[in-house]
Amino acid sequence: MDKISPGHLIFLILGVSIVSIKTYPRVFIANGLRDTWVAVIISSIIIFAFFIYIMIVWKNSDEKNMIKLYQGAVGEKFGNVLIGLFVLTLFITLIESASVEADSMNQVMLIEVPKWYYLLFFIVPAIFIVRKNLIAIVIITMIGITFIMIAGINLGILTTKYKDASMLFPVFENGITSGFILAILETLGLYGCISITLPYLSKIQDRRGTIIRNVIIGLIILIQMEIMSTTGILTTFTPFRAATLNYPKLLQTQLVSYYQYFDFGELYVMLQIVGGWLLKYLISFFAILIIFRNYNMSKKHIEYSVFIISSLVLVASYYASRNSLLLFDLLNIYQYICLFNFVLVPFMVFAIVDVKSRLNILPDKDDKTEQST
Repeated sequence: MDKISPGHLIFLILGVSIVSIKTYPRVFIANGLRDTWVAVIISSIIIFAFFIYIMIVWKNSDEKNMIKLYQGAVGEKFGNVLIGLFVLTLFITLIESASVEADSMNQVMLIEVPKWYYLLFFIVPAIFIVRKNLIAIVIITMIGITFIMIAGINLGILTTKYKDASMLFPVFENGITSGFILAILETLGLYGCISITLPYLSKIQDRRGTIIRNVIIGLIILIQMEIMSTTGILTTFTPFRAATLNYPKLLQTQLVSYYQYFDFGELYVMLQIVGGWLLKYLISFFAILIIFRNYNMSKKHIEYSVFIISSLVLVASYYASRNSLLLFDLLNIYQYICLFNFVLVPFMVFAIVDVKSRLNILPDKDDKTEQST
């Protein structure tokens, strides 16, 4: 059965949204510095309002398919262009997932292992999983998020004694700077990966009308995790030191040591980083396949597309991750791509859908059925 419940959306939201902000916060801490935690709180409030609004519009709309909503809002041709940009951003997200996983493991964990080796053992197994059905993706996501959350709670407790809350103050020492505004936009862009779940909305059976409640639960869990992660990094390394570290979360865990014997912080973070990036990769990849199926692509062509996309991701990820400086330059650009295609464009589309539905401009399903017959 190719359907999921509203409760599953909680895990999909967490699967695509947690890992980016936690893994490479350097890209926005470099702008926000000490005030970054305030920027994350502001962007969290914005993304909360943004996605709840989208879900309310989606729930009240007669049409549940993302492609039909885009086409109904801005016309078929322009809607297809926006869907194409959305798919392109999903593809870039696949490159982000594979590249950051390979680069982070190579830099901090197993330095002598080449990056192409990480990429092979990341992308090739994902081909097997993504060729399964939707239920397989959801089950893997549920199991992975459960273990990631348990690891995160334990890691937060183990690193408490290494944090100094005074590092967060004074707030706005230099006033509201342009760097602070950029930090808000950049974290909002990374938060925008939550829109990767939009193609999954047509697969949800909302019989009890609980989808809004489940989305709120997922967003609250996500927001508190990101705020705690950002403040934890700032209070461990100081803002200026954190702005120079590519993967501060991985280094933070190396501080954990009890009785000079229990040094197992890396185990937790490897589960979070490797598992988290794999989940984001799988959910993003399957979102592309859902869109392809909605355009009536045959099963045979979808099978071919899985191997073609995986090959392209492998090549692009190899070149993107060869040089860490280049990778972080690309990640800086990626934030703004997500801000546009995952936040601004969906907000525009769903706002138009909302206005048209209020003015009774959008045709309902009965009208479409009569026209087709």
